[in-house]
Amino acid sequence: MKNTFSLIILCSAILIAIPVFAQNSSKKQTPEKKPTPANSQTIKPNSGVNIVREGKGIEGIVVGVSTMDDVEKKFGKSYKLTAHKKYSYQMYYGGLGLSFYSCQSDKKKQIFVIEIKSPYKAKTSRGITLGESTVEDIQRIYGKKKEGLEYRGVGFYYNTIGGKKIVTEIDVIENFGIRQCKVSK
Repeated sequence: MKNTFSLIILCSAILIAIPVFAQNSSKKQTPEKKPTPANSQTIKPNSGVNIVREGKGIEGIVVGVSTMDDVEKKFGKSYKLTAHKKYSYQMYYGGLGLSFYSCQSDKKKQIFVIEIKSPYKAKTSRGITLGESTVEDIQRIYGKKKEGLEYRGVGFYYNTIGGKKIVTEIDVIENFGIRQCKVSK
């Protein structure tokens, strides 16, 4: 009798659950939409690691080819523009960790340096990872230099963190080196 009663309760529970389950499974699951400000044009940092191409650039922005307008189209209007005396302009996307430089005297406003810092997730095409790799890694991969950490198409800066010299900035430059801007008078 006890087993029969348990079986009846189990069957009743199944019969009650089947229509509820069928009703819930037939509904299409749509992802929850997060509200965004209507005028927001800022692109958030990619959750993956972006590849930095030495002498080329990042995310379709190419040093020596792309302009300030191209950068604005790609990353939006939420940047701080700084004029460095009469030498260059800097488009600073603080939330992304990116800066783009152009010469003030350049009528095309071509980008000649892309400066990459945290929180941007970046790794060079040869494997140096921002915020992880060390100066020793750079020298092993790119070669030892007597001075500085500038190589063909790329430059590195570091800070000592926990006794290690960790890469904290990657600069993409043109293959022939950093462009020298003409100073407007």
